[in-house]
Amino acid sequence: MQSHLPAPARRSAIPTFMHGQLAGIGQIYFQTTPLFGLVFLLSLYMSRPMLALGCLLGVCIASATAYAAGFPEERRQLGLYSFNAALSGIGLSAFYQTTPALLAWIAFAAVLSALLTHALRNARLPVLTFQFVVVMWLARVYGPAFGLQELTETPANCLEAPLVYMSCAFGQVSFISLAPLGMLMWAALALHRWHMAMWALGGALGAWAFAFGGELLLPGAGFGAQATGIGANAVLVMLALHEHRRHWALRLLGAGVASLLCLGIGASGLPYFTLPFVLATWAVLAFSQPAAVKG
Repeated sequence: MQSHLPAPARRSAIPTFMHGQLAGIGQIYFQTTPLFGLVFLLSLYMSRPMLALGCLLGVCIASATAYAAGFPEERRQLGLYSFNAALSGIGLSAFYQTTPALLAWIAFAAVLSALLTHALRNARLPVLTFQFVVVMWLARVYGPAFGLQELTETPANCLEAPLVYMSCAFGQVSFISLAPLGMLMWAALALHRWHMAMWALGGALGAWAFAFGGELLLPGAGFGAQATGIGANAVLVMLALHEHRRHWALRLLGAGVASLLCLGIGASGLPYFTLPFVLATWAVLAFSQPAAVKG
């Protein structure tokens, strides 16, 4: 995710340990500012308190693992070892009942993601949220045998009016289904990084046009069923390729590829989570160079 440290002046108001945790939470959206991390955590709590608890448990255990293992401090303070654990804690809490088994799985995910991130730190491509996808697949396959119990609630679908869809898609990156909370988080991003926020909004709007138009033209092709995944993955691609300074046309291409992957993988019945974002972003980064100007 992000690789630059925030200005020291921005860090002086909060303890170093807290900054590292908030950075790890914010890195899910490529942010390291404490304000965004706090707004994000508050939004999780308002959506469902267990999401916030799972996020905190994951990020703290991953940070402690990285500290105990002696991983580089700069990367720890940026949240690079803990953002997958934070997202895993949210995702597991969104899909499974609150039991001791769930807490154990979150702890396992946190340790695993921190170790995998360190092992892959010299890879040519960023790890993004690949560890999170692995954790969710492991929980789906082996979780029931170790006590995980699925929730019975039906996942929210974002295929509504454009503004509601865009807010929902932004929030659903982290399993926040309430559109007003998604808009609150987007506003926190826009306050700090306006251009990035607008690219995220553009990705969500393009995803809505793809999903809504596809549902109208081909109602049996699964566009509506995959609308939430299409939106969340398109938003993440836009954020990632903006952060890695790719040309605007490549950002649009990446979002389009991720949308098609959502449709294709979704048709197979495999839960893909953020895998389309990871694959599409890797593909663009592997075959392109940073643009001269970031914007």
